[in-house]
Amino acid sequence: MIGRRQTTGLLVLGACVIAIAGLAADATAQAASPWRHAYALPVVVGALTLGLIGGTVTALASLMAQAPTLFIRVEAVGLGAGAVDELVSTAVLLILGPLLGSRVTEARRQSERYATILAIQEALGDERPLPELLEALCRLLGDRLAATVTLAVRDGDRWIVAGADAPAGDSAAGCAIVTAGAVFVPDTGHEARPRRRLSTPLSVRGETVGVLTVERSGELTAAERRALVGLALHIGAALENARLAARQRRFADELAEKVRAATDRLATLDRAKSAFVAMASHELRTPLTALVGYSELLATRTFSSDEVRRQAEIMRRQTRRLAAIIDDFLDLSRLERGEAPPLRLADVAVGPALTAAVELLGGPQRATRVIIDCGPEVTGVRADPHALERILMNLLSNALKYSPAHSAVTMRAHAASGKVVISVEDAGRGIAPDALPRVFEPYFRAPEAVGRAPGSGLGLAMVKALVEAHHGGVSIESTVGIGTRVTLQLPAVP
Repeated sequence: MIGRRQTTGLLVLGACVIAIAGLAADATAQAASPWRHAYALPVVVGALTLGLIGGTVTALASLMAQAPTLFIRVEAVGLGAGAVDELVSTAVLLILGPLLGSRVTEARRQSERYATILAIQEALGDERPLPELLEALCRLLGDRLAATVTLAVRDGDRWIVAGADAPAGDSAAGCAIVTAGAVFVPDTGHEARPRRRLSTPLSVRGETVGVLTVERSGELTAAERRALVGLALHIGAALENARLAARQRRFADELAEKVRAATDRLATLDRAKSAFVAMASHELRTPLTALVGYSELLATRTFSSDEVRRQAEIMRRQTRRLAAIIDDFLDLSRLERGEAPPLRLADVAVGPALTAAVELLGGPQRATRVIIDCGPEVTGVRADPHALERILMNLLSNALKYSPAHSAVTMRAHAASGKVVISVEDAGRGIAPDALPRVFEPYFRAPEAVGRAPGSGLGLAMVKALVEAHHGGVSIESTVGIGTRVTLQLPAVP
């Protein structure tokens, strides 16, 4: 269809041809006018400005303007040298106009294709969700192709459909997926003017990733169909590049987040270790001070047998406390190297183990605060006696340390499907919900516990490591203002 701009251009060029014909009217039967060469000007201008239509129309107009005088001259003098020269000039114009116009038209179409491909790449370069990118791409192609454009693109296991004729949602149910090649439908409607449709696959490395459908009222020439097939290949490559770029950005963001989290964790761990060194120094100094003081007293003074026994008992408890701290250090070092704590498994009776832990830790006064509930049905456990003692003493020590002075601590044990379940309950202030998931981490101490009682932050971490080394499990429940219960499961003796 010829537009208004082309019509105006043809009228102007026609006026130029008429003007040149008027200037060339002085030709005689014997000699042609030199103005006849000026016909090349509107032909070239028409071809360069209006393409194939302009070049062809101006060439034909020039032929019709020259034909009367040319025929008269041939009739008068025959096919002489002048007539042949004029015939050759006219033939050159008839060839030059359509040929130059067709080249100009093809160059413009190629330029439009390159501009469209560049616009597609720019549209797909935005960091937006794929459905939004496809909608923007359909609008862009619709404006440039003067047609209705629909895109169906595979995204994992689903199809995303975008465009004016796209169904609601992101499903391609009901869409005809073209995989073998382009499909051209000459007429898809019942209107007076045919409505043509072309569906062509979007392929990347031989794999179909989507379908491009172009529908237009009017002609869809074979050249345009070939151009659309080539455009579909560029769209498929651009979609794949956009998908790879989005994946790379996502991986980069995830990697940056992981690096940031690891950096924060290392910084937190470094601060915790620094705090641990200070606490460990204090924890070691306390039993060492007691041992040095009481040993000097025993070495330099004379005491009664009861007083010697009392001081020896204090020294024994401080020695065991010192040994427990050193054991925690050694086990922590093994855990950081990825080694499991060494175990010497044996059959251990649960009831006597609970009683021994109370006696070793608390003595007669603190033992009155501990309630032991161990039924006769509880069998022994398959465990390392020393490791089990450390587990129970750590749990009982925490319960006594963070409970009110006159409150009771309950140690329960019962059998359950090949396991022995042991729990230690206190009536302390409890642990805040945000701190509860971290209580088994090395060096971690709940904020409300810091300053209330001494500790290294290793006790529960060692408990968890030792219980898991026995192929058991440990969990913790706590309610602020009510108390805390730590429950562990160990394999029962068969």
